[in-house]
Amino acid sequence: MNFITIENQIGVTVAINPKQITSISMIQGTVVICLGSQEFVHTIFTDLEAAVDYVEHAYWDRKAHAKPIRWPPKPLHNAG
Repeated sequence: MNFITIENQIGVTVAINPKQITSISMIQGTVVICLGSQEFVHTIFTDLEAAVDYVEHAYWDRKAHAKPIRWPPKPLHNAG
């Protein structure tokens, strides 16, 4: 079982099993991750695409490298 960490709407970091995610939705301007156990994680995300990207990358990174992912990520620097 590979957990990923994500910050919820009140700023608390929670660990979730990404294999239990059934949907990721926008509800009243914030992103909510729905788990198969009928549990809902209200996140700090306000953009659905960014949330999905984060979960996918966090899961891939946990599976491939077994290290935690922290949000927000460090900003990318342009080489130009």
